[in-house]
Amino acid sequence: MLRSLLLLVVMPLAADSISAQEIAIVTCDVLPVVEVRVSGLKFHFLVDTAATSVLNIGSFATGEAKTIPLTSWSGTADAKGKQVTINDLSVGDRHFHNLVLPAVDLSGIGRACGRQIDGILGIDLLRKMGAVVDLRDHTPRLRFDAEATQSRLKRLDERIATCEGAFNRQDEAAISDCFDPDVAVFSEAGDFHGREGLMEFFRQWYPSHHWRAQLSAKPSFYHVFGDVIWVEYQFRTNIGDKPAIFRGSALWSNAGGAWRIAHLNLGTPPDFSVTVSNH
Repeated sequence: MLRSLLLLVVMPLAADSISAQEIAIVTCDVLPVVEVRVSGLKFHFLVDTAATSVLNIGSFATGEAKTIPLTSWSGTADAKGKQVTINDLSVGDRHFHNLVLPAVDLSGIGRACGRQIDGILGIDLLRKMGAVVDLRDHTPRLRFDAEATQSRLKRLDERIATCEGAFNRQDEAAISDCFDPDVAVFSEAGDFHGREGLMEFFRQWYPSHHWRAQLSAKPSFYHVFGDVIWVEYQFRTNIGDKPAIFRGSALWSNAGGAWRIAHLNLGTPPDFSVTVSNH
């Protein structure tokens, strides 16, 4: 779980510099931490966009003992713990009532970074809060539905849908325009540096199949850096009668008013089993 955390080297913000719609991100060593209140009491939760939310059993000892399934970047595993009901959990002005969360031993995280960690604020609650991680101006924070951020994400979502459609109809010119000229792509099919090398792969891969490949990309979380946005995805492909689901991430950059992919990482892609020529 630790390996999947968003590792940030950040400076703490003064509490009075943060508006009601923003929460300062501070650090435990280099791990991102935010203040969370449970029934009015202050706690410190790690921010982990690749895991579900969980409590530290050392901070929340009451609850029903049971085996807890924990989900992280590497999958789901069982751990001994408790199921805890919280009357009120708040992050800034976002409140959850009668929230049921698992509690397991997170003392190893605290020992690793040098302070008490009371829980993990995971993708499930972050998504419900409408929160994004914003690193602009070297002042990391969680932002909640800021108008400018939401407008930016809406335009990016429209662009993602356009690029998905271009792939599904095999529109080479439109696909090419979705990538930055200096794009870097890392996948099991190969590593590609530059748009021309990537497009040469597509030109060879498409004709090698007699059926149309279909792709759908479902964003799971956004990390906002002004006009650069890192998006975590769940991809689904259907190639003939072979469906595949895999995860990945893309770094989108807005240059000249157009969103393009500057970096793409495909974790476990489908079978791109074509030999790419070096010519």
